[in-house]
Amino acid sequence: MSEVKNKKKKSSIIQVSIGVLAVILAILIIIMMGIVSDIQGTARIVNYTGLVRGETQRLIKLEISTKQENEMIHDIRTFIDGLRNGNDELNLVRLNDVDFQNKMQELDDKFSDLYKKIYLVRFKGARNTDIIPESEEFFVICDEATGLAEKYSQKKATSLSLLEKYITADIVVLMLLIGYEFIKAIQYAAMNRLLQRKVYLDDATGLPNKNKCEELLSEEEPDADTGVCSFRNFKRRCIRRKMFWNMSIISENRGHITA
Repeated sequence: MSEVKNKKKKSSIIQVSIGVLAVILAILIIIMMGIVSDIQGTARIVNYTGLVRGETQRLIKLEISTKQENEMIHDIRTFIDGLRNGNDELNLVRLNDVDFQNKMQELDDKFSDLYKKIYLVRFKGARNTDIIPESEEFFVICDEATGLAEKYSQKKATSLSLLEKYITADIVVLMLLIGYEFIKAIQYAAMNRLLQRKVYLDDATGLPNKNKCEELLSEEEPDADTGVCSFRNFKRRCIRRKMFWNMSIISENRGHITA
């Protein structure tokens, strides 16, 4: 009795474990989808940080050559704001990294200074300003911001790799438990068929035994619309079972006498 209870307890624990692992797997997949989304967003941030760097250098060259580019200044400001706060139109996400956000604040401040130098260039000329050193400093800050974005992306990629290992382990354990339960169900089904055979069939002859005959004899007679053949088949089965009982009795009695 205790063995049966232990088996039931073990089966319950396995079923609960399967449910828990399935829930954990779903949670891990949701987290993984979030990390993948972050990595994709970080890739665009890296691209736009490089774009700010390149566009700013182009802007300085054009302004030095006395070509005013107010539209380009507006675009660069929009890019910087999108990198800091996110921008749906540019499909930019806000990077939740303190170091990157601090660097972007520094970049924004430096561009404001550079913007002032650009207006001085328009009125005084490039030789009378220090716009070249200012643009070089801006270029360095852009490089540092790009490096921080790449570092953040690498951190997320490492987290994703670790999460994939957890998901793989969860799936493996889950499949093993499901496989164990499946094999056990097949074994139980085979045992049930064997027990049913022992209950309703005679081991020596392979014919239906008394229990099966009693079950058949207890069945109600078929309705008139089922046909005469069905009724005759039912009758034959009953006669064969009765003959088998008589043979069993004779075999028992005569067999004991012969022995």
